[in-house]
Amino acid sequence: MITIAGIALPETAVWTNETAYGLPQTDTETDLSGTEIVYAGKPYNSIEIYIPATESGMKREDVLALCRAASAAAAVHADINGRQMEVVFVSDSSAVQLKPLNARQVQSDADVYSGTIRLLEV
Repeated sequence: MITIAGIALPETAVWTNETAYGLPQTDTETDLSGTEIVYAGKPYNSIEIYIPATESGMKREDVLALCRAASAAAAVHADINGRQMEVVFVSDSSAVQLKPLNARQVQSDADVYSGTIRLLEV
């Protein structure tokens, strides 16, 4: 079960980068002598939640509530697979990338959405 800012995501929602969560960021470079240099940084605390394109996707009212929470730019509580954490939405337009399954000029409350939600743990 995944909830973000009190909004329950559908059962089909998946934390796609769970296995990479908390690992340190590393980068390698080879200098002119052929020696490999490894740079290590602080842990990578980015969280990506994927909601597949199924009829049990997110309801329109929940998508709008997530967009409001993202635009507030404040920390919110998340429960992701039993882990309690404080998160913020990433600060660019990729924070909530949810699109309707059936594209129409005017969306109704019964429409469902799929896509990705990007968060950072604080």
